[in-house]
Amino acid sequence: MPLIKRTAARVAVGVLAAAAVAVSGPVAAQPAMADTPPVTGSLTITPSTTVVGGTVTVVATATNNTTSTQEVSLGIDNPQYAAQQITAVSGSPCSPRNLHSLIYCGDYLAPGATMSIKVTLTPTAAGTDNFRSY
Repeated sequence: MPLIKRTAARVAVGVLAAAAVAVSGPVAAQPAMADTPPVTGSLTITPSTTVVGGTVTVVATATNNTTSTQEVSLGIDNPQYAAQQITAVSGSPCSPRNLHSLIYCGDYLAPGATMSIKVTLTPTAAGTDNFRSY
């Protein structure tokens, strides 16, 4: 498989010269903006309980909250891998790699874009699994 090198635009951050502004009348202070992380993630597991031989779907999602393209990695940690049979792994816009207890992928995300990994599995033994996303 050929190696594909991806590049992203770099943004230079500097100091802009301030211009004098004349203001007449009262000035209202602007409310402070809430801090939003550059990338946010979520993890959903459906259903929350099942039986041996049932089907479980795990979806991890990452969203670029910035105004510039970001390089993002997304993964699902699957600690009970030996007690399951994974029946499907898919991703968008990336192609996940299944490394047994870790399924991950990465790509460049445009501003506001979302990346996701979806894993469908069948439990082969009773127990509890605590999936984590990163």
